[in-house]
Amino acid sequence: MDELEIPRPCIDMEDEGYNVEWSQELKLDASGGEYVKAWVLVHILHRVLGFPGLVGTVFNMSVGYNLEGIRSPHMTAFMDRLRDASAEIARIRETLRARFPQLAEVEIPTRITDSVTLSTMHGCPPDEIERIGRYLLAERGLHTYIKLNPTLLGKDEVLGILHDRLGFREIEIPDRVFDHDLQYARAVALICELRAVAANKGLAFGVKLSNTLAMANHKRSLAGDEVYMSGRPLYPVTMSLFQRLEEEFDGGLAVSYSGGADAINVPTILACGARTVTAASDLLKPGGYGRLRDWLAKIEKEMEARGARSLHELAHDPRVNLAQAAADAVRAPRYRKELFPDGLPKTERPLDSFDCIAAPCVEKCPIGQNVPEYAWAIAHGEYDAALAVVLARNPLPGVLGYICTHVCETRCTRNSYEEPVAIRSLKRAAFDRGREPELRPASPTGRRAAVIGGGPAGLSVAYFLALSGVAVTVFEAGDGAGGMPALAPAFRIPQEIIDRDVARIRGLGVELRLRTPVAQPPERLFDEGYDAVFVAVGLPSDARLGIAGEDGPGVHGAVDFLRRIRRGEAVSVGTQVVVVGGGNVAMDAARAAARLVGRPVTVAYRRSRMEMPADREEIEGLLYEGNEILEFSAPVAVLRNEGKVVGLRQMRTRLGEPGADGRRAFEAVPGSEFEIPADTVIVAVGQRADAPFLAGSRISRTPDGQVRVEPGTGRASSGPVYAGGDLVRGAATIVEACADGRRAGEAIARDLGIPFWTPPTAFSVLAPAEVRTAKLARTRREGRRPIPTLSRERRAGGAPVEVSLPPEEARWEARRCLQCSSLCDKCVEVCPNRANFAWTAEPVRWTVPTVEARDGVVVVAGEEPFVLAQSRQIAHVTDLCNECENCGTFCVHQGRPFVDKPRLYLDEGVFRRAEGRAFRLAGDTLVRREDGREEQLSGTGPWTYEDDEIVAVLDRDFRPREFRLKRGFVGRKSLRPAAEMAVILAGLRGAAWVGGSDG
Repeated sequence: MDELEIPRPCIDMEDEGYNVEWSQELKLDASGGEYVKAWVLVHILHRVLGFPGLVGTVFNMSVGYNLEGIRSPHMTAFMDRLRDASAEIARIRETLRARFPQLAEVEIPTRITDSVTLSTMHGCPPDEIERIGRYLLAERGLHTYIKLNPTLLGKDEVLGILHDRLGFREIEIPDRVFDHDLQYARAVALICELRAVAANKGLAFGVKLSNTLAMANHKRSLAGDEVYMSGRPLYPVTMSLFQRLEEEFDGGLAVSYSGGADAINVPTILACGARTVTAASDLLKPGGYGRLRDWLAKIEKEMEARGARSLHELAHDPRVNLAQAAADAVRAPRYRKELFPDGLPKTERPLDSFDCIAAPCVEKCPIGQNVPEYAWAIAHGEYDAALAVVLARNPLPGVLGYICTHVCETRCTRNSYEEPVAIRSLKRAAFDRGREPELRPASPTGRRAAVIGGGPAGLSVAYFLALSGVAVTVFEAGDGAGGMPALAPAFRIPQEIIDRDVARIRGLGVELRLRTPVAQPPERLFDEGYDAVFVAVGLPSDARLGIAGEDGPGVHGAVDFLRRIRRGEAVSVGTQVVVVGGGNVAMDAARAAARLVGRPVTVAYRRSRMEMPADREEIEGLLYEGNEILEFSAPVAVLRNEGKVVGLRQMRTRLGEPGADGRRAFEAVPGSEFEIPADTVIVAVGQRADAPFLAGSRISRTPDGQVRVEPGTGRASSGPVYAGGDLVRGAATIVEACADGRRAGEAIARDLGIPFWTPPTAFSVLAPAEVRTAKLARTRREGRRPIPTLSRERRAGGAPVEVSLPPEEARWEARRCLQCSSLCDKCVEVCPNRANFAWTAEPVRWTVPTVEARDGVVVVAGEEPFVLAQSRQIAHVTDLCNECENCGTFCVHQGRPFVDKPRLYLDEGVFRRAEGRAFRLAGDTLVRREDGREEQLSGTGPWTYEDDEIVAVLDRDFRPREFRLKRGFVGRKSLRPAAEMAVILAGLRGAAWVGGSDG
């Protein structure tokens, strides 16, 4: 028990929590010392912070789950020490008298705790639990709580909640977990026996609900075959156990609550009569221990709402409250698996030693939209500034404010709290309320570019090239510009929004030639004086099913169907419509058809609703409007009677193994054919290329007709011909098409030898007070404001379903943004030991010398840039780290801060044995070791750097002053390590950290 070996990593808090061991790993003597020091510190802080009255903090000890070990001399000494710490407290007072005399006489009780919580662990025999409980009560005289496992509910109920009610179907709990654990009837008897012992001794006895839940290690992110679950799915299980015990003991059982507690549910837990509430998993997520502020705020708010002046009054009717809470817990969406569909908000970039602040939403956005910046502007009511920020990278703010797929939200840091910021809605608010800035293109360059296709990709390249002084002509075969957005139903985006975006681009001097298809290879346009050509005709034709009966009236391609509706044509569809497909186009077609027929339509999809590629909100909109989804159903034939469609023959399908893209294949179920009635079938299974003008072109294409391009430029041939959008990607998103246009615009400008110009934007820098505000926001769970939408009854026409956020709602939602482009600190917040810490650096741009040894002297042989761009940096105190890897879980980069950040050591012996790069502050000198070599830096500028080969003196800006050769060396030596040491040393001098000359 005192020599615990724990595999690394030991916790995984990505969503629901998993661990292999919670123990803090100190040996008993060191652990007892930490108890005493913390006890003293709590009382001193009470005085220093000016809190009135007595200290209300209660310490509770934890002991093992083996009576022989608990009665051992080491554990007995540990418990005795916490019962009477007078000798240690006296020694601490002597230190206080010498160094902080004003605090030396603070009253500090010498008994640290008189209570204990016994963690029974999984498989601890009932008789052993009872013996330990009797010992703690009768012989040690301790108020005692016994932790109970959620397995008391039995396998059927536990898995019924986790699998059927919450959707955590990947969880497997072996029978042995339930067989070896304490059974419910024995638990009831044990509680009765120990309550009697406690009553006889005048002590308190209760139970703690609940321990973690043992299960098979299905994620394999931790070592071993078994892990222990905690966090949000444990809450409904534990509340069910809480209610069952409440009924069993007629409300007379003292309960301390733990399973899945967080800021949102803690008022409910207290209202159910829990005496105390503890948490670990919630505090190991971004916001860290600061989340407890939110706990208190939400408790106070609930007490005020209920008119309760105390926690006792809050729990005035606990049995009724608990019955309701337990029922709500298994129904609440926030505990379901699907609440966390997008995983952690991470980027694809590796983690560097410095400058790691990056907003994952910006990294995920194909056009790199600066979301935190325009959210900050909206939060301050500055809609003009917000729109200017959007336009700096976004040529279609209206279109993307209405119908962007907002993949940025899948990487919003708020996902680690509750729900992402409504980023698209904020963009729309900027578009709706901001005044258009005056966009002034660069001076004409005399260069011309032709764009084939007036969809998002074509409009995007035209926007950026026109801003850069290029004369642009857009050739569009259709009646209007806009591409797929112009085919979206009016209830998703009104035509005037598209027109406003197009008008802005035309206002830059772009010539838009409608009803002008290009009928020859793109290269022929060079003969007309164009210097570059961009091809972006999209995928204008519908893909086919290839089944019997598909040809003929009554079967429509979804794109053609939507195009005809947008033109205002009268499309006859009868009364029964079936849409085949599962993407966004299928959702649009189905919802548009339902408005035509005035009744629900059916969407048939070959996989389940969970596998549908359509955006979740589009699926929800389809269902909210009363339409149906027929899952696991694939078409076999269109049924006709005298040429008219009368139905669709379908076959049942089932999911097979995942393919290369991770999606599970589908396969037919033999003998499962069935028929569904239909007057019209709309086919929405994809689009295909239709670009006959590419015949004879040097542009390379794939067998399915897509254009091959250079990844970084969009160049499609040896000449200045570029391509983008769906013709390159396949069916993709509007924002991806816009990104292709910008990418090609940059490449064209570079190839034409002209500057690439974008609208200037003054990005704000958070002041120190604003940084504090942003950090406080990271401690609070605040769900997003509901996006206002039309009621179902008002959706019959073409009015936009989604309504713009009202000004105050938009500002409130914008304030939820955590400003991740200016502040991160996740690795600091989630470290349970506070081994990571943030420090402030002065950004620098240095030219660092590289040196050589020539003829017995050191000479400058070259130079390299060294840039520290961000003022907030992270370092790691290795002595405090237990390598749990929680910081790596939540770091937004692909890395592990406890390894990749500058690793500081307090203990010199450990520093000398360290592997990899290590730093230690010795007085005013920073020492660095790596691969057995040691170097050091001191000073404040001038800096003095020394290793085993040279001594270098450099001025404040790292320009060399003098060198001394200690011994010769071969090749060049970079002084970049010295520059890194300089910024660390300067930062540590101004940082509040645990290091220093004496550790």
